[in-house]
Amino acid sequence: MSFVYRNTTPLDQEKLDAFFGTIVSIYGASMLRYKGVLNIAGLDRRLVFHGVHMIFGADFGKAWSPNDIRETRIVFIGKQLPADIIKAGLDGCA
Repeated sequence: MSFVYRNTTPLDQEKLDAFFGTIVSIYGASMLRYKGVLNIAGLDRRLVFHGVHMIFGADFGKAWSPNDIRETRIVFIGKQLPADIIKAGLDGCA
């Protein structure tokens, strides 16, 4: 299964770190691949990340331009992932 999370509200990095730590520890074995571009509150650059199972990393991408829609987009590919729980948790990081 796969699903996409999208949100234009900036994400709080501390909340996001805690949330990802939790879902990876619970669902990591079922998370085959996940990647995305994050709109982090207070950052003028994109945060680009990707992961496989319990291993993930991130790096800064290019700066947001004034004409860009600052949007978080994350693709999840996995086995029986609870999309509703993951999406609600990410909304709670906004």
